[in-house]
Amino acid sequence: MKKILVPIIALATLLGAAAEARAQANLVHGITAGIGAARMAARNKDAQAKQAASTSTYRGQAFPMQRTPADQLPKKGAAEVTAVETQLDRFHTALLADSTSALCTPAQRTDIQTAIVNLARAQSRWDLGPYQQEATFYLAEDARRQRTAAVPAPAK
Repeated sequence: MKKILVPIIALATLLGAAAEARAQANLVHGITAGIGAARMAARNKDAQAKQAASTSTYRGQAFPMQRTPADQLPKKGAAEVTAVETQLDRFHTALLADSTSALCTPAQRTDIQTAIVNLARAQSRWDLGPYQQEATFYLAEDARRQRTAAVPAPAK
């Protein structure tokens, strides 16, 4: 009986040690995966922070103005980012040039909307929020100017 009991105890001890080693390996793997996920999240935050977003004001209203330096443009979608930012720059120039005339033509209105959609298709991870907010501000200001121009001056 002793001859059978000793190998069984030794086998049970080895199996217990193997299970413990496997559990430790799983723990180490879990910790490593967690560190990797934290690094990826930090990289994503760094990439989003690199997008140069500033705030501008006009008539007491603040709006974002995001412009991406040429060395930080994404490889995929760089042309679309540049197209959107160029059109937004045109709107901003028109905004500051004259406080009463229209900012854009209907074709330019369609062009900026198309450019933002094309950017979303080309670069799905790019933060479009600041671009959309800036474009919305310009389009709302354009609509306000057109309403003001359409209202006749009161008779004296």
